[in-house]
Amino acid sequence: MSFKIAIGLSTRKAIPEAAQEAALKCVSQLPAPGDASLALVFSTPDFASAGLLKSIRQALKSNIPIIGCSAVNLITSEGIQKEGVIIALLSLANTKISCGLIETDKNKDPLSGAQELGTGLASHLKGQRRQFCLLFNDGLSENTSGLIKGLQSVLGVSFPFIGGGSSDNLKFRQTYQYYDQRVLTKGTVCALLAGKLNFGLGIKHGWRPLGKTRVISESSGNIIKKIDGQNACYLYEDYFAKTIKELKKELPRISILYPIGVHLKGESEYLLRNIISLNDDGSITTQGDVPQGSSIRLMIATKESCLEAARQAALQVQVNLRDKKAEFALVISSASRAYLLGRQAHSEIKIIREILGRETPLFGFYSYGEYAPLGSINYYGQTYLHNQTIAILGIAQE
Repeated sequence: MSFKIAIGLSTRKAIPEAAQEAALKCVSQLPAPGDASLALVFSTPDFASAGLLKSIRQALKSNIPIIGCSAVNLITSEGIQKEGVIIALLSLANTKISCGLIETDKNKDPLSGAQELGTGLASHLKGQRRQFCLLFNDGLSENTSGLIKGLQSVLGVSFPFIGGGSSDNLKFRQTYQYYDQRVLTKGTVCALLAGKLNFGLGIKHGWRPLGKTRVISESSGNIIKKIDGQNACYLYEDYFAKTIKELKKELPRISILYPIGVHLKGESEYLLRNIISLNDDGSITTQGDVPQGSSIRLMIATKESCLEAARQAALQVQVNLRDKKAEFALVISSASRAYLLGRQAHSEIKIIREILGRETPLFGFYSYGEYAPLGSINYYGQTYLHNQTIAILGIAQE
Protein backbone atom coordinates (compact mmCIF):
# COMPACT_ATOMS: atom_id res chain seq x y z
CA MET A 1 0.00 0.00 0.00
CA SER A 2 1.25 3.49 -0.84
CA PHE A 3 -0.25 4.98 2.31
CA LYS A 4 -1.97 4.23 5.59
CA ILE A 5 -4.22 6.51 7.61
CA ALA A 6 -5.19 5.98 11.25
CA ILE A 7 -7.88 7.91 13.14
CA GLY A 8 -8.30 8.21 16.88
CA LEU A 9 -11.10 9.91 18.83
CA SER A 10 -11.39 10.61 22.53
CA THR A 11 -14.20 12.24 24.49
CA ARG A 12 -12.48 12.07 27.88
CA LYS A 13 -12.94 15.26 29.92
CA ALA A 14 -9.32 15.69 31.03
CA ILE A 15 -7.17 17.13 28.24
CA PRO A 16 -3.97 15.05 28.78
CA GLU A 17 -5.92 11.79 28.97
CA ALA A 18 -8.00 12.67 25.91
CA ALA A 19 -4.90 13.57 23.90
CA GLN A 20 -3.11 10.38 24.90
CA GLU A 21 -6.09 8.14 24.21
CA ALA A 22 -6.72 9.58 20.73
CA ALA A 23 -3.02 9.47 19.81
CA LEU A 24 -2.49 5.90 21.04
CA LYS A 25 -5.54 4.73 19.08
CA CYS A 26 -3.80 6.05 15.97
CA VAL A 27 -0.46 4.46 16.84
CA SER A 28 -2.08 1.07 17.41
CA GLN A 29 -3.49 1.09 13.86
CA LEU A 30 -0.20 1.71 12.05
CA PRO A 31 2.28 -1.12 11.41
CA ALA A 32 5.12 1.42 11.56
CA PRO A 33 3.99 4.54 13.48
CA GLY A 34 7.43 6.07 13.04
CA ASP A 35 6.80 6.32 9.29
CA ALA A 36 3.86 8.71 9.73
CA SER A 37 4.18 11.92 7.72
CA LEU A 38 1.59 14.27 9.23
CA ALA A 39 -0.83 14.52 12.15
CA LEU A 40 -4.11 16.41 11.72
CA VAL A 41 -5.77 17.45 14.98
CA PHE A 42 -9.25 18.89 15.45
CA SER A 43 -10.86 19.48 18.82
CA THR A 44 -13.80 21.25 20.34
CA PRO A 45 -12.81 24.64 21.85
CA ASP A 46 -12.57 23.52 25.49
CA PHE A 47 -9.64 21.28 24.53
CA ALA A 48 -7.66 24.03 22.78
CA SER A 49 -4.43 24.29 24.75
CA ALA A 50 -0.70 23.80 24.44
CA GLY A 51 -1.14 20.91 26.87
CA LEU A 52 -3.28 19.09 24.32
CA LEU A 53 -0.61 19.30 21.64
CA LYS A 54 2.23 18.49 24.05
CA SER A 55 0.41 15.36 25.24
CA ILE A 56 -0.22 14.29 21.63
CA ARG A 57 3.46 14.77 20.81
CA GLN A 58 4.51 12.70 23.81
CA ALA A 59 2.12 9.88 22.95
CA LEU A 60 3.20 9.79 19.31
CA LYS A 61 6.90 9.74 20.26
CA SER A 62 7.60 11.44 16.95
CA ASN A 63 8.57 14.86 15.60
CA ILE A 64 6.17 14.73 12.65
CA PRO A 65 4.38 18.02 11.91
CA ILE A 66 1.06 18.63 13.63
CA ILE A 67 -1.56 21.02 12.24
CA GLY A 68 -5.25 21.51 12.95
CA CYS A 69 -7.78 23.76 14.63
CA SER A 70 -10.71 24.11 17.00
CA ALA A 71 -14.24 23.28 15.89
CA VAL A 72 -17.78 23.62 17.16
CA ASN A 73 -18.39 19.93 16.31
CA LEU A 74 -16.24 17.08 15.01
CA ILE A 75 -17.06 14.76 12.12
CA THR A 76 -16.37 11.03 12.41
CA SER A 77 -17.48 7.90 10.58
CA GLU A 78 -20.00 7.33 13.36
CA GLY A 79 -21.49 10.80 13.02
CA ILE A 80 -21.12 14.12 14.82
CA GLN A 81 -19.21 14.53 18.08
CA LYS A 82 -20.08 17.60 20.15
CA GLU A 83 -17.08 17.28 22.45
CA GLY A 84 -13.61 15.79 22.23
CA VAL A 85 -10.44 15.56 20.19
CA ILE A 86 -9.86 13.64 16.98
CA ILE A 87 -6.51 12.87 15.33
CA ALA A 88 -5.70 11.56 11.87
CA LEU A 89 -2.21 10.15 11.46
CA LEU A 90 -1.16 10.03 7.81
CA SER A 91 1.57 7.68 6.62
CA LEU A 92 2.11 8.61 2.96
CA ALA A 93 4.75 6.82 0.91
CA ASN A 94 6.29 8.69 -2.03
CA THR A 95 4.93 11.96 -0.63
CA LYS A 96 6.73 15.01 0.73
CA ILE A 97 5.05 17.51 3.04
CA SER A 98 5.97 21.12 3.79
CA CYS A 99 4.20 22.90 6.66
CA GLY A 100 4.04 26.56 7.59
CA LEU A 101 2.13 29.17 9.55
CA ILE A 102 1.23 32.82 9.86
CA GLU A 103 1.08 33.71 13.55
CA THR A 104 -1.43 36.54 13.24
CA ASP A 105 -3.38 38.24 10.48
CA LYS A 106 -3.27 41.67 12.15
CA ASN A 107 0.32 42.83 11.93
CA LYS A 108 0.90 42.09 8.27
CA ASP A 109 -0.94 42.72 5.03
CA PRO A 110 -2.76 39.41 4.38
CA LEU A 111 -1.66 39.31 0.75
CA SER A 112 2.06 39.77 1.43
CA GLY A 113 1.95 37.51 4.49
CA ALA A 114 0.37 34.75 2.42
CA GLN A 115 2.90 35.23 -0.38
CA GLU A 116 5.70 34.84 2.13
CA LEU A 117 4.07 31.69 3.51
CA GLY A 118 3.55 30.23 0.03
CA THR A 119 7.15 30.93 -0.96
CA GLY A 120 8.39 29.19 2.18
CA LEU A 121 6.20 26.15 1.58
CA ALA A 122 7.27 25.81 -2.05
CA SER A 123 10.98 26.26 -1.27
CA HIS A 124 11.03 22.97 0.66
CA LEU A 125 9.50 21.04 -2.25
CA LYS A 126 11.62 22.15 -5.20
CA GLY A 127 11.51 19.66 -8.05
CA GLN A 128 8.51 17.88 -6.51
CA ARG A 129 5.08 17.64 -8.12
CA ARG A 130 2.85 19.66 -5.80
CA GLN A 131 -0.62 18.14 -5.34
CA PHE A 132 -2.75 20.16 -2.92
CA CYS A 133 -2.55 22.29 0.19
CA LEU A 134 -4.42 21.78 3.46
CA LEU A 135 -5.36 25.18 4.90
CA PHE A 136 -6.85 26.11 8.27
CA ASN A 137 -7.15 29.64 9.63
CA ASP A 138 -9.20 31.80 11.98
CA GLY A 139 -12.80 31.45 10.84
CA LEU A 140 -13.59 34.91 12.26
CA SER A 141 -11.00 36.62 10.07
CA GLU A 142 -12.15 39.14 7.47
CA ASN A 143 -8.89 38.69 5.54
CA THR A 144 -9.37 35.14 4.25
CA SER A 145 -9.94 36.16 0.62
CA GLY A 146 -6.63 38.04 0.67
CA LEU A 147 -4.92 35.06 2.29
CA ILE A 148 -6.09 32.72 -0.46
CA LYS A 149 -5.15 35.19 -3.22
CA GLY A 150 -1.67 35.57 -1.75
CA LEU A 151 -1.08 31.82 -1.66
CA GLN A 152 -2.44 31.48 -5.20
CA SER A 153 -0.04 34.13 -6.48
CA VAL A 154 2.81 31.78 -5.51
CA LEU A 155 1.35 28.29 -5.96
CA GLY A 156 -0.95 29.02 -8.92
CA VAL A 157 -4.49 30.31 -9.44
CA SER A 158 -5.80 26.81 -10.19
CA PHE A 159 -3.76 25.05 -7.53
CA PRO A 160 -6.20 23.18 -5.23
CA PHE A 161 -6.56 24.14 -1.59
CA ILE A 162 -8.83 22.29 0.80
CA GLY A 163 -9.59 23.42 4.32
CA GLY A 164 -11.74 25.59 6.50
CA GLY A 165 -12.01 28.33 9.07
CA SER A 166 -11.63 27.22 12.67
CA SER A 167 -14.77 27.62 14.75
CA ASP A 168 -15.72 28.06 18.38
CA ASN A 169 -18.88 27.10 20.28
CA LEU A 170 -21.04 29.43 18.14
CA LYS A 171 -20.23 32.44 20.31
CA PHE A 172 -18.12 33.87 17.45
CA ARG A 173 -15.52 35.27 19.86
CA GLN A 174 -12.25 33.38 19.43
CA THR A 175 -11.06 30.34 17.52
CA TYR A 176 -7.80 28.40 17.67
CA GLN A 177 -5.28 27.02 15.20
CA TYR A 178 -2.73 24.28 15.99
CA TYR A 179 0.85 24.07 14.79
CA ASP A 180 3.20 21.51 16.35
CA GLN A 181 2.95 22.36 20.07
CA ARG A 182 1.65 25.90 19.62
CA VAL A 183 -1.93 27.16 19.88
CA LEU A 184 -2.60 30.27 17.80
CA THR A 185 -5.48 32.72 17.59
CA LYS A 186 -6.02 34.77 14.42
CA GLY A 187 -3.42 32.54 12.74
CA THR A 188 -3.07 30.36 9.66
CA VAL A 189 -1.59 26.86 9.43
CA CYS A 190 -1.15 24.75 6.33
CA ALA A 191 0.51 21.69 4.82
CA LEU A 192 1.58 21.49 1.18
CA LEU A 193 1.69 17.92 -0.16
CA ALA A 194 3.76 16.81 -3.14
CA GLY A 195 4.57 13.51 -4.82
CA LYS A 196 2.37 10.62 -5.89
CA LEU A 197 -1.17 11.01 -4.58
CA ASN A 198 -4.50 9.93 -6.01
CA PHE A 199 -7.02 12.38 -4.60
CA GLY A 200 -10.44 13.75 -5.47
CA LEU A 201 -12.36 16.81 -4.33
CA GLY A 202 -16.08 17.45 -4.12
CA ILE A 203 -17.83 20.67 -3.09
CA LYS A 204 -21.51 21.63 -3.12
CA HIS A 205 -23.92 23.74 -1.08
CA GLY A 206 -27.54 23.09 -2.13
CA TRP A 207 -28.73 26.71 -2.12
CA ARG A 208 -30.72 27.77 -5.19
CA PRO A 209 -31.31 31.17 -6.83
CA LEU A 210 -34.30 33.19 -5.70
CA GLY A 211 -35.70 36.23 -7.50
CA LYS A 212 -34.13 38.18 -10.32
CA THR A 213 -30.45 38.65 -11.15
CA ARG A 214 -28.89 41.85 -9.82
CA VAL A 215 -25.51 43.52 -10.32
CA ILE A 216 -23.00 44.76 -7.76
CA SER A 217 -22.67 48.44 -8.71
CA GLU A 218 -20.09 49.29 -6.07
CA SER A 219 -18.09 47.19 -3.63
CA SER A 220 -14.80 47.22 -1.77
CA GLY A 221 -13.49 43.84 -0.65
CA ASN A 222 -16.18 42.29 1.51
CA ILE A 223 -18.33 45.43 1.73
CA ILE A 224 -21.14 45.74 -0.81
CA LYS A 225 -22.12 49.39 -1.15
CA LYS A 226 -24.50 49.50 -4.10
CA ILE A 227 -26.66 46.89 -5.89
CA ASP A 228 -28.36 47.97 -9.11
CA GLY A 229 -27.44 51.54 -8.21
CA GLN A 230 -29.26 51.45 -4.86
CA ASN A 231 -28.03 50.98 -1.31
CA ALA A 232 -27.11 47.31 -0.92
CA CYS A 233 -29.48 46.73 2.02
CA TYR A 234 -32.38 47.45 -0.30
CA LEU A 235 -31.97 43.88 -1.60
CA TYR A 236 -33.26 42.53 1.71
CA GLU A 237 -35.56 45.45 2.54
CA ASP A 238 -37.37 44.92 -0.75
CA TYR A 239 -37.67 41.13 -0.49
CA PHE A 240 -38.77 40.98 3.16
CA ALA A 241 -40.65 44.32 3.16
CA LYS A 242 -38.88 45.31 6.39
CA THR A 243 -36.61 48.14 7.53
CA ILE A 244 -32.89 47.69 8.21
CA LYS A 245 -33.64 47.94 11.94
CA GLU A 246 -36.17 45.12 11.71
CA LEU A 247 -33.88 42.99 9.54
CA LYS A 248 -30.98 43.33 11.98
CA LYS A 249 -33.03 41.53 14.64
CA GLU A 250 -33.32 38.52 12.31
CA LEU A 251 -29.82 38.70 10.84
CA PRO A 252 -28.50 35.28 11.99
CA ARG A 253 -31.50 33.50 10.48
CA ILE A 254 -31.50 35.60 7.29
CA SER A 255 -27.76 35.16 6.77
CA ILE A 256 -28.02 31.38 6.92
CA LEU A 257 -31.28 30.89 5.06
CA TYR A 258 -30.95 33.70 2.50
CA PRO A 259 -27.27 34.33 1.68
CA ILE A 260 -26.09 36.17 -1.41
CA GLY A 261 -25.11 33.98 -4.36
CA VAL A 262 -22.32 35.40 -6.53
CA HIS A 263 -22.10 34.19 -10.12
CA LEU A 264 -18.47 34.34 -11.23
CA LYS A 265 -17.48 34.34 -14.88
CA GLY A 266 -16.40 30.89 -16.04
CA GLU A 267 -17.90 29.12 -13.02
CA SER A 268 -21.12 27.10 -13.03
CA GLU A 269 -21.77 27.06 -9.27
CA TYR A 270 -22.88 30.11 -7.30
CA LEU A 271 -20.44 31.26 -4.64
CA LEU A 272 -22.31 31.87 -1.37
CA ARG A 273 -21.66 34.82 0.90
CA ASN A 274 -22.88 35.01 4.50
CA ILE A 275 -24.09 38.39 5.70
CA ILE A 276 -22.00 39.62 8.64
CA SER A 277 -23.83 42.93 9.07
CA LEU A 278 -26.44 45.22 7.56
CA ASN A 279 -24.93 48.65 8.08
CA ASP A 280 -26.65 51.95 8.88
CA ASP A 281 -25.20 53.54 5.73
CA GLY A 282 -27.07 50.97 3.62
CA SER A 283 -24.05 48.79 2.86
CA ILE A 284 -23.72 45.06 3.51
CA THR A 285 -20.66 43.38 5.02
CA THR A 286 -20.14 39.78 3.90
CA GLN A 287 -17.72 37.12 5.13
CA GLY A 288 -15.81 37.03 1.83
CA ASP A 289 -15.08 39.43 -0.99
CA VAL A 290 -17.74 40.23 -3.61
CA PRO A 291 -16.24 41.66 -6.84
CA GLN A 292 -17.70 44.86 -8.23
CA GLY A 293 -19.64 44.20 -11.43
CA SER A 294 -20.53 40.62 -10.52
CA SER A 295 -24.04 39.24 -10.92
CA ILE A 296 -25.79 38.11 -7.75
CA ARG A 297 -29.02 36.46 -6.63
CA LEU A 298 -30.65 35.90 -3.30
CA MET A 299 -30.36 32.20 -2.46
CA ILE A 300 -32.56 29.76 -0.57
CA ALA A 301 -32.21 26.13 0.56
CA THR A 302 -34.19 23.34 2.13
CA LYS A 303 -33.03 20.42 4.24
CA GLU A 304 -33.61 18.17 1.24
CA SER A 305 -31.49 20.31 -1.10
CA CYS A 306 -28.66 20.44 1.48
CA LEU A 307 -28.63 16.66 1.83
CA GLU A 308 -28.70 16.25 -1.94
CA ALA A 309 -25.68 18.58 -2.14
CA ALA A 310 -23.78 16.30 0.24
CA ARG A 311 -24.59 13.37 -2.03
CA GLN A 312 -23.43 15.28 -5.11
CA ALA A 313 -20.18 16.33 -3.40
CA ALA A 314 -19.42 12.70 -2.51
CA LEU A 315 -20.18 11.63 -6.09
CA GLN A 316 -17.76 14.31 -7.34
CA VAL A 317 -15.05 12.75 -5.18
CA GLN A 318 -15.72 9.35 -6.75
CA VAL A 319 -15.52 10.78 -10.28
CA ASN A 320 -12.26 12.58 -9.51
CA LEU A 321 -10.79 9.41 -8.03
CA ARG A 322 -11.52 7.73 -11.37
CA ASP A 323 -13.85 5.32 -9.54
CA LYS A 324 -11.10 4.00 -7.27
CA LYS A 325 -12.24 3.44 -3.70
CA ALA A 326 -11.53 6.28 -1.29
CA GLU A 327 -9.40 4.98 1.58
CA PHE A 328 -9.92 8.15 3.61
CA ALA A 329 -12.11 11.26 3.44
CA LEU A 330 -11.59 14.66 5.04
CA VAL A 331 -15.00 16.33 5.42
CA ILE A 332 -15.38 20.04 6.16
CA SER A 333 -18.95 21.23 6.50
CA SER A 334 -20.27 24.69 7.30
CA ALA A 335 -21.61 25.27 10.80
CA SER A 336 -24.53 26.95 9.02
CA ARG A 337 -25.48 23.63 7.43
CA ALA A 338 -25.71 22.02 10.86
CA TYR A 339 -27.98 24.87 11.95
CA LEU A 340 -30.29 24.47 8.95
CA LEU A 341 -30.34 20.66 9.07
CA GLY A 342 -30.87 20.45 12.82
CA ARG A 343 -31.48 16.84 13.83
CA GLN A 344 -30.90 15.75 10.24
CA ALA A 345 -27.25 16.89 10.30
CA HIS A 346 -26.23 13.27 10.98
CA SER A 347 -27.91 12.32 7.70
CA GLU A 348 -25.28 14.31 5.80
CA ILE A 349 -22.54 12.06 7.19
CA LYS A 350 -24.61 8.95 6.54
CA ILE A 351 -25.09 9.92 2.88
CA ILE A 352 -21.36 10.46 2.37
CA ARG A 353 -20.61 7.03 3.85
CA GLU A 354 -23.16 5.41 1.56
CA ILE A 355 -21.49 6.94 -1.51
CA LEU A 356 -17.82 6.49 -0.55
CA GLY A 357 -18.31 3.16 1.23
CA ARG A 358 -18.94 2.34 4.87
CA GLU A 359 -15.36 1.10 5.22
CA THR A 360 -13.96 4.53 4.28
CA PRO A 361 -13.05 6.41 7.47
CA LEU A 362 -14.38 9.97 7.70
CA PHE A 363 -12.65 12.72 9.61
CA GLY A 364 -13.36 16.44 9.79
CA PHE A 365 -15.14 19.33 11.45
CA TYR A 366 -17.79 22.03 11.18
CA SER A 367 -16.25 25.30 10.06
CA TYR A 368 -16.73 29.04 9.76
CA GLY A 369 -15.96 29.10 6.02
CA GLU A 370 -14.76 26.40 3.64
CA TYR A 371 -11.86 26.53 1.16
CA ALA A 372 -11.95 24.49 -2.04
CA PRO A 373 -12.02 24.94 -5.82
CA LEU A 374 -15.39 26.11 -7.08
CA GLY A 375 -15.22 23.68 -10.00
CA SER A 376 -14.03 20.17 -9.24
CA ILE A 377 -14.85 17.98 -12.23
CA ASN A 378 -12.09 17.00 -14.70
CA TYR A 379 -9.68 19.62 -13.38
CA TYR A 380 -9.70 21.95 -10.45
CA GLY A 381 -10.85 25.52 -10.81
CA GLN A 382 -9.89 28.43 -8.64
CA THR A 383 -10.11 28.00 -4.87
CA TYR A 384 -12.39 30.42 -3.04
CA LEU A 385 -13.67 31.08 0.44
CA HIS A 386 -17.14 29.50 0.54
CA ASN A 387 -20.03 29.73 2.98
CA GLN A 388 -22.79 27.20 3.72
CA THR A 389 -20.82 24.58 1.79
CA ILE A 390 -19.63 21.01 2.28
CA ALA A 391 -16.15 20.18 0.99
CA ILE A 392 -14.77 16.63 0.79
CA LEU A 393 -11.23 15.43 0.09
CA GLY A 394 -10.91 11.75 -0.76
CA ILE A 395 -7.60 9.89 -1.06
CA ALA A 396 -7.28 6.53 -2.83
CA GLN A 397 -4.48 4.14 -3.66
CA GLU A 398 -2.53 4.87 -6.84
